[in-house]
Amino acid sequence: MSFESQLAASIEQLHPQQDLCHIPFDGLYLFRSSSPLARKPIVYTPSICVIAQGKKKLFIENSQFTYDTDNYLINSVTMPVEAEVELPDPDTPYLGLSLEIDSYLVSQLLIEMEQQEPNPDSQKPSDIISASPVTDRLHNCFIRLLDCQNSEMDKRILVPNLIREIYYEVLKGPHGKMLRNCVSNHNGANRIAPVVHYIENNFHQALDIETIARFAGMSSSTLHEHFKQVTSMSPMKFVKSLRLHRAHSLLLSGSLASEASYSVGYSSPSQFSREFKRFFGETPKSIQSL
Repeated sequence: MSFESQLAASIEQLHPQQDLCHIPFDGLYLFRSSSPLARKPIVYTPSICVIAQGKKKLFIENSQFTYDTDNYLINSVTMPVEAEVELPDPDTPYLGLSLEIDSYLVSQLLIEMEQQEPNPDSQKPSDIISASPVTDRLHNCFIRLLDCQNSEMDKRILVPNLIREIYYEVLKGPHGKMLRNCVSNHNGANRIAPVVHYIENNFHQALDIETIARFAGMSSSTLHEHFKQVTSMSPMKFVKSLRLHRAHSLLLSGSLASEASYSVGYSSPSQFSREFKRFFGETPKSIQSL
């Protein structure tokens, strides 16, 4: 049996139902869908995403990322995106999983790795999200991780080491530099990642380009240039996109449009409604009634 088939079997055993399943330890989510999912807004948190069956496409402004059974996704910062899911065939469900990145564990592992082999200064990441070829070793780690869910002792004793092994394998890979974005603060994407974290923690408050630039330690024009180069969006467009994506999720969860508006930082419900409709092509109330 191939690694993909083993991983698919493990996901199906643990998650026979539709949609999202949170495994009872922090950070691991399983996904299953028996029908294609049309392009829709979603907020990706820092995570490593693997697919056992099917294909997923992400859209960020004019950029597109595709990952499937041969390629996993590394996302180093919180990103508002649009996503769609394709099935392998009409009779085979989409199966996938994501592991949220624990920046503390990654930082501890980096310290150990760099004691053995210092990270080259020339390795300057320019992206914060990318697909990378999945290895047999990474597949095997995730299969073992899921198999541990059948034993409380395995979960307590083996899971922490398996997560550490997954991070190690990703860090050694061709896009491992992006995992460093979660804990580093240097040039390029590493310098923008903390700015994204700042926006994520403060988007519900009044934010302007000067405030964000002061946090970043850059001029407004320099921040705008570097931020757009890395995320494909200006800082303020990123703030607006994150607010509206979060509001979309709140509306689907049953919040009233006025509640969602204030929760994500809008002081004017009418302005929120206008920008929401312009962004999604639907009014907040139409989403709320779904």
